[in-house]
Amino acid sequence: MTQGRAMPVEEFVQAFTAQLDRAQDLLALKARTGRPLTFALRDLAVELHVFWEPDQGGRMLMRHAGPNEAGASTLHFTFTTITKSMVEENTLSLTADEDPRQLDEIGASQALDPHARKRLEWAGVRTVGQLRKLSQNADPKSVQAFTGIPMMQLESLLLQAAEPQVTSQEVVAGGLGVPFLRIRGANLAHGIAPPEVLFSGEPVEVLESSPRELLVRPMSHHHEGKFEVLVGQKRATGFYRLPGEPAPRPGAAPEPSPRGEALKRPDGAQWNDGPRNGHGGAP
Repeated sequence: MTQGRAMPVEEFVQAFTAQLDRAQDLLALKARTGRPLTFALRDLAVELHVFWEPDQGGRMLMRHAGPNEAGASTLHFTFTTITKSMVEENTLSLTADEDPRQLDEIGASQALDPHARKRLEWAGVRTVGQLRKLSQNADPKSVQAFTGIPMMQLESLLLQAAEPQVTSQEVVAGGLGVPFLRIRGANLAHGIAPPEVLFSGEPVEVLESSPRELLVRPMSHHHEGKFEVLVGQKRATGFYRLPGEPAPRPGAAPEPSPRGEALKRPDGAQWNDGPRNGHGGAP
């Protein structure tokens, strides 16, 4: 046997339980064959002899000991069965996070040293919403003492996290042949009043608004360009591209026809696109 690669604990647990899930599915199929009595997995204990190795990201990796390799640690895993409701009660709800952006998406997080970012992760802070909960109604000095991160750096993170940001957009079916645009992001609305949205510098109607999502109705001549979301004195920008060709703007002059093509007058007669001097040309 050769020494295996080092792996994080969560990778081992996920791979092991995935195989247990497949075994349980096969047992369920076996019961469908009409057997009055079959087996089920309840408790399973695993004992590993491993060596611990840190990686560059600060994680502890475990490597299974080879034959006659002394000095290994003994690691015990006991797997038992739990219900779906127990899992939901003891895990983080992904939909409950008011701001699921990763801290890496905030520019100010680049100023944090790797050790400070790792301490936030150990404290269970991986998203902007979790950072806000950690700092909500708490003394900044207490947070600094708890995390070991300077108060000024935490305040800089929170200030930049409060800026409006556009993360994605989606074209959806609208009315009268004009598509709507769904804009997703963070801090896109504040309070009851909807934000102001500009397409190519022109205000457009905001149909729905929430801090994480806006639904806007562009005008018929909007085809592509830059849009802006104004929330109070703050602004987020992005670029839009809508399907179809842009309609001509009101009051725009028609394009000149190629020379020699017949032009129609309002009364249905034709003008020749020739000399306009009164000798057979258009008046």
